[in-house]
Amino acid sequence: MRKSVFLFVTLIAFVYCVSAQKEVIAVLETATVYLNGASLTHKAAASLPSGSYEVVINGLSPDIELSSLTVSANGVLVSATEFSNDFITIKEESAHIKRLSDSLKYYQQALKSAQDELEVHKHLLKMLTDGTLNNMQQKDGPVSVADINANMELYNSKASDLQRSINEDNQRIADYQEITNRIDMQLKQDQSQDKRQSGVLKLSVSVPTAVKTNFTIRYFTLNAGWSPCYDILITSLDKPVTMISKAKVYQTTGLDWNNVTLTLSNATPYITNEAPVLKAWYLNFYRYSANSNSSALSNSITYDTQKASAKTIVEGVRVRTDEAPPTPIQMNDFVDVDMQEVHVNYNISVPYDIPGNGKEQLIDLKNYDIAASYKYYCAPKMAGETYVIATLSDYEKYHLLPGYATVTFDNTFVGKTFVNPNASEKEVTLTLTTDPRVTVKREKELEFCSTKHVGNTTTVTQTYLITVKNNQTKSVKLTLKEPYPLSGNNDIEVKVNEIQPAPTYNKTDVGVLTWDMELQSGETRTFRVSYSVKYPKGMMVRL
Repeated sequence: MRKSVFLFVTLIAFVYCVSAQKEVIAVLETATVYLNGASLTHKAAASLPSGSYEVVINGLSPDIELSSLTVSANGVLVSATEFSNDFITIKEESAHIKRLSDSLKYYQQALKSAQDELEVHKHLLKMLTDGTLNNMQQKDGPVSVADINANMELYNSKASDLQRSINEDNQRIADYQEITNRIDMQLKQDQSQDKRQSGVLKLSVSVPTAVKTNFTIRYFTLNAGWSPCYDILITSLDKPVTMISKAKVYQTTGLDWNNVTLTLSNATPYITNEAPVLKAWYLNFYRYSANSNSSALSNSITYDTQKASAKTIVEGVRVRTDEAPPTPIQMNDFVDVDMQEVHVNYNISVPYDIPGNGKEQLIDLKNYDIAASYKYYCAPKMAGETYVIATLSDYEKYHLLPGYATVTFDNTFVGKTFVNPNASEKEVTLTLTTDPRVTVKREKELEFCSTKHVGNTTTVTQTYLITVKNNQTKSVKLTLKEPYPLSGNNDIEVKVNEIQPAPTYNKTDVGVLTWDMELQSGETRTFRVSYSVKYPKGMMVRL
């Protein structure tokens, strides 16, 4: 009797606890994604009776910064919060994982069916072979020629069909096996990235009167981010450059972001943000090691161009109307650039789906037409080709962020570059392509070259003739550069003997001559540079 009473009381307590707890699902509505991290805002609708009890909110990210968590709701007093991860509840697979799983099951079944059909066809062929041989064996008397011909004709007509079916079965099995293997590898990779846990928020609430309300949950997570990148499009050498700014967005928050309003920001929020405190700076001697990595600093600021990848440029989706010709819709119309005091926000009015598998999603932002000047460039000592160069100016007014850019000239991918609006230079120079129609040739004039030994010194004279020609049907602007040596030792004396014609610039600190010119169609020009190097006899100077 006492045991029954205890069980009854326990059941009543359990029912009371269940009735005193309200569960709701939070839906992610907005996400502000920073270069590292994101601020997420969820809404959870609830109809709450009056009283004091616990509200459990499911569907949050399991990886949040607890100090950033805030909860609010109209008509509700939240007196305490507790956050935890749900490791028990089996979460629904993402749409992407479900598609892969369904595809894998389909092709596994198709593979099994093809293997079964192969076994049947092999068995039928064996039965046909054994039966034909049995019919052609002597039993009570010799087998007639007519019986042999009939059996041969039967075998020939049936066996060829069966062998053809066997070959087709083997080919289907190989195809299905390859597809199954590829889907299986993709599924295993994506499942390892697709975290299906969820965060659970328990609230102790007091509700004075019954109310229908929305809980607003905001928090910061480090498991998201974005990086800017660009497509630079150049159609011809007399038009501005089109720069398409883009964002590569990723997230591994344990949630799939579905139909979420995005804001991309270059702000750098800190969970703990304190001004640095200076300490005493003591100097001491150190011993230089030949094995030390002297290039570590330079390597740390070298941009890895292999990380930038060329992306397909999407112009938009055309809309059919009866009133006007179709026009392309571009993301440019749905992105608002909000320039703050110290950072830039891109507010996107079109909702987005960002899967939680960590794969980067490429989003178009704003398009800019930037004024550019074009010219030809050649440095024949380094390369025997003439390059087409584009120079962009005043690009900093477009609030660009540092990022890699792919360059397309005349619908041809020509390379990658790094756009750094924070640099001190006011111009960006892009190498577009080479043009064989503007030729350059650099050759040594042997009759003006010599090596003389006088006393204890050696004097070497070098003379070069550079010829450029414009084989185009229009004039071009050309910059020609030619270096000359500088002395790095008091015992080496360098003398420039001749520069014809006079250069536009002569940078004596680096030893570079520059000629800026306009070459008319079919025009040829020549340039001569001669210099002498004197150094002690018996020494070696590489020229």
